Amino acid sequence: MPRRYLNLTPLPEALAAMRRAFPPPDHAETVPLRLAVDRVTAEPLYAGYSVPEVDIAKFDGYAVKSGDTLGAQDQRPLPITDCARINTGELLPPSFDAVVMVEDTWDDDGIPWVRKSAAAWQNVRHAGEDIRAGELVLSKGHPIRPFDLGALATYGITRVRVRSVRVGIVPTGSDLVPLGVAPEPGQTVETNTLMAEAYLTRMGATCRRYGIVPDDPDRIQEAVQEAVAENDLVILSAGSSAGTRDFSRDVVGALGEIIFHGIAVRPGKPVLLASVDGKPVLGMPGYPVAAQTVLREVAGDLLAWWGLSPLRGEELDVRLSRRLASDLGFDEFVPVSVGRVDGTCFATPHPRGGGIQMAVVRANGYIHIPAEREGIEADEEVRVRLTVPPAEIARTLICVGQRDPALSELRNCLSDTGYMLHCCNASTVGAVLAIRAKTCHAASVCIPETEAAWNDQVLRYLPEVDLLRVQVTRTELGVVSTADLDPGSVASLRFINRPKGSAARVFLDAWLDRQGIDPGRITGYEHEVRTPGAVATAVSNGFADAGVCPARMAREAGLRFTPLGYESCELLIREELAADEGVATLIRTARSPEFQERLRLAGR
Repeated sequence: MPRRYLNLTPLPEALAAMRRAFPPPDHAETVPLRLAVDRVTAEPLYAGYSVPEVDIAKFDGYAVKSGDTLGAQDQRPLPITDCARINTGELLPPSFDAVVMVEDTWDDDGIPWVRKSAAAWQNVRHAGEDIRAGELVLSKGHPIRPFDLGALATYGITRVRVRSVRVGIVPTGSDLVPLGVAPEPGQTVETNTLMAEAYLTRMGATCRRYGIVPDDPDRIQEAVQEAVAENDLVILSAGSSAGTRDFSRDVVGALGEIIFHGIAVRPGKPVLLASVDGKPVLGMPGYPVAAQTVLREVAGDLLAWWGLSPLRGEELDVRLSRRLASDLGFDEFVPVSVGRVDGTCFATPHPRGGGIQMAVVRANGYIHIPAEREGIEADEEVRVRLTVPPAEIARTLICVGQRDPALSELRNCLSDTGYMLHCCNASTVGAVLAIRAKTCHAASVCIPETEAAWNDQVLRYLPEVDLLRVQVTRTELGVVSTADLDPGSVASLRFINRPKGSAARVFLDAWLDRQGIDPGRITGYEHEVRTPGAVATAVSNGFADAGVCPARMAREAGLRFTPLGYESCELLIREELAADEGVATLIRTARSPEFQERLRLAGR
């Protein structure tokens, strides 16, 4: 019988239960100043001495008696015989009470002439002006920043007492291989602990990554006991779900007390929290994006509760470009790309799911859909938590549509100009509707080179919109197969198809019609994959006998190719946006010889 989660605890309740179970530990350690960045002070820090310790000169010039300079003007300069040459930071001689900058004097046979009178203590830094001995520099609980180091060193502080939280991170899974090892089919590179270490270290934790533990309850138990003995918090990566090889719950349940198993959050539902020897053991999902959610919303919350520095990105109120549905009762976190289009900031969602890691890589922020909402409507104002500096938003260009590989090369070229191209996946219709709603800078469409396709897929939705068409690439499509294609035997082949509306589907349907073949008789006609690469792979691996993909992929896979026609990948841009500096740069880059050369070298 399959195991089920003990419950699905709402996220706020889960966080509250976690805080009640694990009060902040009072642990601290002393570290050298150079290792103190991103750590949090465990006690107040006081200056070891005054800065400056004595009265010193602010600028290069002459130490003078201010009374000797009274009446000095540009038209009536005064010679000063009782003075001393002084440099910035040097001790002010006791007999003088001001400094005249060298720019306000000139030398006449060794005697300085002053063209401006000086007030008492002008250009003098008094002892303790910056800070006095024993004065507070940083309070307890202060996250130490890079520029704090200079001040601390200046004030005589060379070692710092900081809050100490030790985190042990244990990866589990017989399918895992370490970083640097190419995974075989069915294997996965272990990356979650690398990600967890980087994230939690930035909060000020001291992390230790343990070796990969296979799916063996006894070995997992040994690893947990070792990690609990050596750390304040233990994180188990993978094994917290309800599959036949998920042993985390059974292991930690035998060693301690389960606090919750499963929280109402997406992605990241199968999260586990237990108390073992009074210490928290957190089981996070193996899917990378789900693991990121647990690290950010659960582990990060616990460490912040324990006094470490929370990692909170800047927040920005923007408009949502299209409707997002969500299930009631679940807190959902959705990666988005934010860009300013014609003066308005829009957030365009990326695909959701715990395993779609590139969605997070391509995004520059995320939104939180609260559990009490069934979704967010298009054009509704939402708050985005940015994962990049806010200044990057002004240099971000949003392209909605199909992610042709050539767009990656365009993005590389564009980055040389200081702009970033964010490609958000959508169907051709979705891309055209985004152009109509003015929620993106450009739409990428891949359509057959036929007038009928252009009219049906583009113009029917944009009848009164003036468009610029910028061709990105032109691709020959055809039927790929392992053997020569005989129209008479097509009905006996197993096909793998592309989605309705795609150029591959249009060409295939037209070809079948010319051959007089009913699509309903084709085995696998309803089996759709999202990418042309998936078609070539399926045919190469024997999962299908035929499908439609580009000629280049057929050549690379060593497959037979029957040409059907050409697909054009174009950027559609509203003419009124072409004057925008970023959009104009995008157009120039797409038409540039440099971009064409990149495509040639990449074999596009």
